[in-house]
Amino acid sequence: MLGFGNSPQETLVASLLVMALVGFFVSGLMRWRGLARLTDLLMPAALLAAYWLTYNKVPTFPPVGAINKVFYVIVVGTAIGFAAEIAAPRAVRLLALLQPVAVAFYIGSPRLGTASWEAALAAVAGMAIMGMVMWRGATGAEDDVKRGGVVAVLATGFAPIALLGASSSSFQLCLMFATGCCGILIVHAAKPAFRFGGASSLGALGGLIAIADTVVLITRKADLIALAVLALCTVLPALSERICLKLGLSRPFPRLFVHIALAALPAAAAFAVAFVDYGSSFPV
Repeated sequence: MLGFGNSPQETLVASLLVMALVGFFVSGLMRWRGLARLTDLLMPAALLAAYWLTYNKVPTFPPVGAINKVFYVIVVGTAIGFAAEIAAPRAVRLLALLQPVAVAFYIGSPRLGTASWEAALAAVAGMAIMGMVMWRGATGAEDDVKRGGVVAVLATGFAPIALLGASSSSFQLCLMFATGCCGILIVHAAKPAFRFGGASSLGALGGLIAIADTVVLITRKADLIALAVLALCTVLPALSERICLKLGLSRPFPRLFVHIALAALPAAAAFAVAFVDYGSSFPV
């Protein structure tokens, strides 16, 4: 008996290691077997695994409560997105754009009678985030890895905001999801063969937006300024192509590094904003 896992912090670290290693192994196995299309399922699978590790349950159906609804947003989004990717690829972006609207009103349904404008604002913000991730770049494996990396950065940046928003479970969920994504994507850093399609957009990114909606609309303690800064994670990476061109970077890994670094800057700034706002009351 090593005693590891006796504290919540040790349990979280163990879960992060499991998520990273399993993500790396499964992603590597799919790459080895040439299952590029199925890699679209990896990120939503990582989010579902992180959900189970965080809450240790599969919610009953129909779900009651916002966080229980999140599970089915991920499941249904993954199924619809993957089916659309096969049957009607051109419809994926439209579905991805409409999903944050449906999710905001679904998650925020308890507040529609008293503050429907909050759900409407969350819907617009979700559409903007989804659009910036999905519409940036071309439709290739390298750009798909970049999209996945931005989603991982968004999850990492939102984790401390969720913690400060009185949602320690969402903090753990986002960190585990981000770590799983890192394990999945690192396999494709040098020679990309990854697909960020319907399942990843509706299941993974859509699920992350649903998690954010629970903190913003239900807990209602999220730092809105920090969230606004975090949203820049989807904006600054647009400069990566120009920077790589000026630096003469042509290989996938350095191009990916620049792209993710530009996304990470607003995430770090969002954490700093939240830390300053909460000061000494920051939970540790």
